[in-house]
Amino acid sequence: MISPILTAQIAALLAERDREFDPPPFDPAVAEVLGPSGAPQTPHRRLLEQANGAWLFAGALHLFGACEGPPWHGLRAWNAPATWRDAYARLTDGLVFFAEDAFGDQYGYSGRGGEVVRFDAELGRREQVADSFGHWLDAVLTHPEAMLPLDVVAAQAALGKRLRPGNQLFAYPPLFSVEAAEGVDLGHVDAIEAMRFRGALAVQLQGLPPGTQVKIDLE
Repeated sequence: MISPILTAQIAALLAERDREFDPPPFDPAVAEVLGPSGAPQTPHRRLLEQANGAWLFAGALHLFGACEGPPWHGLRAWNAPATWRDAYARLTDGLVFFAEDAFGDQYGYSGRGGEVVRFDAELGRREQVADSFGHWLDAVLTHPEAMLPLDVVAAQAALGKRLRPGNQLFAYPPLFSVEAAEGVDLGHVDAIEAMRFRGALAVQLQGLPPGTQVKIDLE
């Protein structure tokens, strides 16, 4: 049974979705990626039964759907190693990703307890942000500016650069770099290509001390 509070939160989140984005139908077999129907992710499953993934907050948040494709939207395809995760080697091990922000930072489940982590796409690092999907949902709704790059997405839209489904914002120089403090160029890049590039970079950065100079080959 989903609590009235969670039911209201789901409705509030879906009120932020882009109605022009029409996701494929809900596929129960693909939803098993999140665990069986009795697992802690049950509120998540209920959300997907109402809207099978969504493009939210003008693209600042993308919620993946229980469907086979397209690969940038379907839960099973997005979590498959060959789509992009193999580019991160073992950095994504044990995680099941269910959403992403406009810069490709991933939200996912860690372990069997239903804890939600944020996976930094550039650095390949993870941090726990909520102990359940419901608490993650509450954080997104209560403090979206802390969870999502709302200001950047809004600034891009004001320039006539609306972020489209299937794309991510790509910053150069990377946001983790010292040079980024002086400003970055933003591109709208295919989500899978962007993640594979970031993964290759994140693997190279592992173990390097802060302040290390690195050369980035965009080719």
